[in-house]
Amino acid sequence: MNKHIFFLFLACFFLPPAFSQTRPDDIHADAVAHAAPDSAGNSILSLSGYFNANLTTSRDLVRAFYYWTATNISYDVENMFTFRSDNDPGKIIMRTLTGRKAVCEGYSDLFHELCESAGIESYVVLGYTRQNGQVVAINHAWVVARIDSGWYFFDPTWASGAIINGNFTRKFTGEYFMVKPAIFIRTHMPFDPVWQCLYCPLNSANFARGVMPKTDTCRFFSFPDTIAAYETLPRSGKSAATLRRVQQNGVTNNSIFEYLRYLHQNVEIDRANLQNELQNQKVNRFNEAVNHFNAASLLFNEYIDYWNHQFRPPRPDARIRNMIDTCNYHLASCRKILDELVPQEESLRQNKEMLQKSLRENQKHVDDQEAFLRDYFATSKAYRPSLFRKYTWMGIPVK
Repeated sequence: MNKHIFFLFLACFFLPPAFSQTRPDDIHADAVAHAAPDSAGNSILSLSGYFNANLTTSRDLVRAFYYWTATNISYDVENMFTFRSDNDPGKIIMRTLTGRKAVCEGYSDLFHELCESAGIESYVVLGYTRQNGQVVAINHAWVVARIDSGWYFFDPTWASGAIINGNFTRKFTGEYFMVKPAIFIRTHMPFDPVWQCLYCPLNSANFARGVMPKTDTCRFFSFPDTIAAYETLPRSGKSAATLRRVQQNGVTNNSIFEYLRYLHQNVEIDRANLQNELQNQKVNRFNEAVNHFNAASLLFNEYIDYWNHQFRPPRPDARIRNMIDTCNYHLASCRKILDELVPQEESLRQNKEMLQKSLRENQKHVDDQEAFLRDYFATSKAYRPSLFRKYTWMGIPVK
């Protein structure tokens, strides 16, 4: 069963440019990023290689990634509302580096991948924002990263400039670089509360009212433990866990509702894909049983051909014994797989029954030869040739 994945549409709006806030210890990292040759911007590999060769600390690296992304990528105003069905981070990053244009998803995926290339744990976060005191219920993307055991937020899209009169105006700002969670939540609201990175997360209703959480009355939430558990989940588990948290945090605008619909679709797709995967596993196991059956049949045919030649040219008894033992090994392996296999699909169930019937028939022939060999090995070599006149090839005595 083929399933189509539905991707979330990201149309990003951002604030007018703020005053650049460059700390003295960021000057060196900014200079290194500013001096990056154009050739370094052709791939994540070349970019990360350049930065790692010129910077050493995680903070300097993440600052250089932020500065380079914000100052080298222009906001793609023309495609602000363009739906892209190939929502694949690798494709988005390559398109961003090639065209040097992107919406927020391209900025965030590029920045995130640079962090990952330097061994910096980071995640792309989806949500919506507050601008000029008002909630803007349009999807946006940014990045959270763990730097020196602390969690910090980055919005390279908002760092790049602003849309003024329908045109993108570049103006770098460090205002959205390495922002602490308690500050960032004032303007950026993740759909999934775990990515607030707060022990006292804000629900969507309070964000809409601009009411910040009170640590003395809220229910403690261990977001680091939740993130660690989230990382151990399969894709299907991640979608389902995210869906539960988003629902529990409240649905107060259409952006959240659309994200929930996207998650529901992913959960259904994951469920169908899981069923397909389980079915494929059963088919693969059945094919393994078939392979064992065929191997046993080929070996038994070789044995019977040798039997028809009255075991000539002569072979050691152990080698003759091994021919039947190997047949039995493959038949036993086939039987074990079929006993464990519980097919749901009718065609697979019928194939299993047919193979079991053939298996029983072949096992009977092998058992007959087992009886012949017991008699053969118990007989002196001088009288062994007479046994081939006494038995049929199936090991049944001639009456």
